[in-house]
Amino acid sequence: MWQRILSAGLTRHLLAALTAVGIALAAYFSLNPYLTRTLRASPTDGLDVKAGVYLPNMGDNWNERTVNFARMGNALANGTLVVMGSSELAGVDVRFVPYRFFPAELGVPTLAYGHAKLQSYGIFRVLQSLSDSLSPHTKLVIMLSPAWFAAEGEMPASAFAEHISGPVLASLWRRPAAREHMIYWVRHHDPLGILGLLAQAKLATFRDKLQMWLTGKPINSGPAYAQTAAAIAATRNATYPVPPTLPQADWPHLLDEARATGRKLCSNNPYAVRNHYYRTHLSLVPDPTHQEFARGDPIAAREFTDLSQLMEYLAFKKVPALFIMQPLNSKLVLDTERFIPTVRSIMAMCRRYHMACTNMYPLRPAPGIFKDDMHLAELGWALADEAIDKHFSQ
Repeated sequence: MWQRILSAGLTRHLLAALTAVGIALAAYFSLNPYLTRTLRASPTDGLDVKAGVYLPNMGDNWNERTVNFARMGNALANGTLVVMGSSELAGVDVRFVPYRFFPAELGVPTLAYGHAKLQSYGIFRVLQSLSDSLSPHTKLVIMLSPAWFAAEGEMPASAFAEHISGPVLASLWRRPAAREHMIYWVRHHDPLGILGLLAQAKLATFRDKLQMWLTGKPINSGPAYAQTAAAIAATRNATYPVPPTLPQADWPHLLDEARATGRKLCSNNPYAVRNHYYRTHLSLVPDPTHQEFARGDPIAAREFTDLSQLMEYLAFKKVPALFIMQPLNSKLVLDTERFIPTVRSIMAMCRRYHMACTNMYPLRPAPGIFKDDMHLAELGWALADEAIDKHFSQ
């Protein structure tokens, strides 16, 4: 008898759950197309698109993702300087980080995209989703990190779900070849976990649309980077399309200023890193040195194939991109020599696809080059900016 009662109770709960799921699915499939047709995304972050925009990802809600997807497409199409990379772009406190320096000091509209864990595969898919905006007039810089080739050597599944979702995923899904490749990638990289994250993102998007429809206003979101008054003033008269060449800066003077700042902020420690980072991190452990490539040969990493695919695609679209290979701090990373063959192969890859490449990997630690073991500080970014300026000034 107790078994029959328990069985009946479980059946009722199961039927109730299935009914709730059915109602939710019916509401989604009937209401979502209507919301998509009627709602219009609008910016709420107050950003001036000319004065330097930093997007760690496309955003946290449907309105923000839709706005930023359009912003990035416009930037790629109209000659705005677009810089893509990973965690090095999060250094908003560095004067020479591109989305600060180029707008404020050269009057060049600039947009940066990416943060930690975004790698070649994610950059490729984001750009592919915006393929109609790519042309020989696109000004694109890709910051390459040696850390991408360490450990497992490819973009993690969490970054796939973060960057290849929303409008990026919708755009790629309409392209048969891209759709087939994405399905293959998901099948070979934690498919249940990725599909679960994508399903959560889909439900969150529906929730965002429903909220906007009910409230009659877009969801507010703040910028990842607060633009400076100097950048707004310097780019006030900038026009679109942006001129094909960048203005030449006084690089000997700027590099001297970067070195002076580096000596001020990075000289009071034995590792040529930011003094604050040394005090709060390195000085607290007996030995802060480590090996970056101890778990495998970096040239055998999947990342190498992903990078080749990215360069091949940009060559097909005739985009005159600049790739910048960043250095490692050899005072903290003890096996930097293991990556030298990979760097040589990447430079050969650049020549094969007729891509411009700047190799900063030979740089040795000096005050101002590094904030920590790998992220660029004032002088490091100034040297990268010089390469960007010279490439797009030709």
